[in-house]
Amino acid sequence: MSKRAKARLALRSISRALGRAYRRLSALKPSPFVVAIIAVAAAIFLFGGGIYDLIMNPVVYIPRAGAMWVTYPYTMLEQTLMESMISMLYFAFGFIGLYLMYESTKYADEPYRAWIRFIPGLLILIAAFVLGQYMLRVQKLGR
Repeated sequence: MSKRAKARLALRSISRALGRAYRRLSALKPSPFVVAIIAVAAAIFLFGGGIYDLIMNPVVYIPRAGAMWVTYPYTMLEQTLMESMISMLYFAFGFIGLYLMYESTKYADEPYRAWIRFIPGLLILIAAFVLGQYMLRVQKLGR
């Protein structure tokens, strides 16, 4: 068998494999819940500084005598890995609070069940906001 025939045979088998993979992927119907969770996780990763972490490879924390700093003080140009992970955690808490508040709207005919979901959701959302502001204003800017 010549080299040209072997190359055609290899390309034909690759073409068939790609065609089968395309048919399987195009027939795939993931649930909307899974798609929403993946979208929220991607947004949290991006908002928390995940791209910066991948590109810049920052230090995990700043060791000091008797303490460790998780943020670079007085600068908005750099961040540690712990700082971005903590901010991702705060964004996730905020999303959980919003989701609980959204779930409370499904129980409009049962006020007690609606309040049981709404109040913790609101408290979690406010806590995430306050903690995020604390990290930004007090730790980063020193105000």
